[in-house]
Amino acid sequence: MTKGRKSPHETLREGRRIILRLIKDFSPRILAVEKAYFRNNKNRLSSLLNVFVDEIQVIGKRKGIKVVGYAPSTIKKAICGNGRASKQDVARAVIARFPELKIYLTQDRAWKENHHQHMFDAVAVGVVEKNRNGGYG
Repeated sequence: MTKGRKSPHETLREGRRIILRLIKDFSPRILAVEKAYFRNNKNRLSSLLNVFVDEIQVIGKRKGIKVVGYAPSTIKKAICGNGRASKQDVARAVIARFPELKIYLTQDRAWKENHHQHMFDAVAVGVVEKNRNGGYG
């Protein structure tokens, strides 16, 4: 979510700042988010991510932006035709639509691969929203 080791409060504050800057820079009409779902919500990072997703939704609504959320299985089914698709399957489906992203599929470092998997997931959320509602915000 953000760089470096920070307290949860600092991480959320930085996340809010980033979201507000993106809204200012791009003036979206719609914010599409993947609903945070974790099997084990006892993990501190998982809990923080849930709070951050809620924060994004609150910020969007305060700014008068339509906010939509999709469950991970909904995104996977729409993108791959299988609600239980793997992250690699999602990445390949995104690349089929946007071949220029293929360079991000395999990386030389685990942290890069992890980062890019999140990018592919984010692109998939945008594709699902565009397909469902006919355009980007």
